[in-house]
Amino acid sequence: MFGFNKKKDTTTRSLTKPVELKVGDIVVLNERQSLPKILRSQELEVTGIGTHQYSDGIEKEITFRSIDNKTYYMSIDDNDGDPLLCFSIKIERADVEALFDLEQFAGLFDDSSYTQLDVQFIPDWIKDWIGGNQYQQTCSDGEGYYFKDDLIAKGITPSSAEDDSSEAFRFQECESNDDYGLLVEVWSSGETDVFLSVSTPLDVVAEMWPHGKN
Repeated sequence: MFGFNKKKDTTTRSLTKPVELKVGDIVVLNERQSLPKILRSQELEVTGIGTHQYSDGIEKEITFRSIDNKTYYMSIDDNDGDPLLCFSIKIERADVEALFDLEQFAGLFDDSSYTQLDVQFIPDWIKDWIGGNQYQQTCSDGEGYYFKDDLIAKGITPSSAEDDSSEAFRFQECESNDDYGLLVEVWSSGETDVFLSVSTPLDVVAEMWPHGKN
């Protein structure tokens, strides 16, 4: 397939693990069953790096652009010393309305109980991102901050307060069949983002290389 740039630049940096990725770098994924089909053998370019801060630490988020100009996200979960890659896509309100009963979905924001969501219909384009017929809420009204910068690479420990470099958000998390997740982020502006995610082992990455000037 046609790639972003097949010429590797080995004179500046050598990439050995995903946490080292920077904007402009290229990742090629393996043909692994643990990946959604749309990501298997895909070549992705890093278009953005951000950092989420939670009560238990910080987490790097990488934004990718595929050759067909689709956007994917990847975070790196330490997983108690056995790291996992968590790939995700953002879905629109129409997809949420198709997937779930909206009354059930609204129950995610009731902090008095944890909600179970029943999958009622799966649009074809996201069927590989759905792991089962139900999602069980695992986090209710969590709090975090998002930084549009790679704090891990810079060795910066952020303060636990919103400032000019960050934006506060609250979140709800659900899991389905271990490796599949649902994340709802509500920002201080009131905007709500919904993501479907799949967690995979590190060996889904076939190759990484620097691209351009980093």
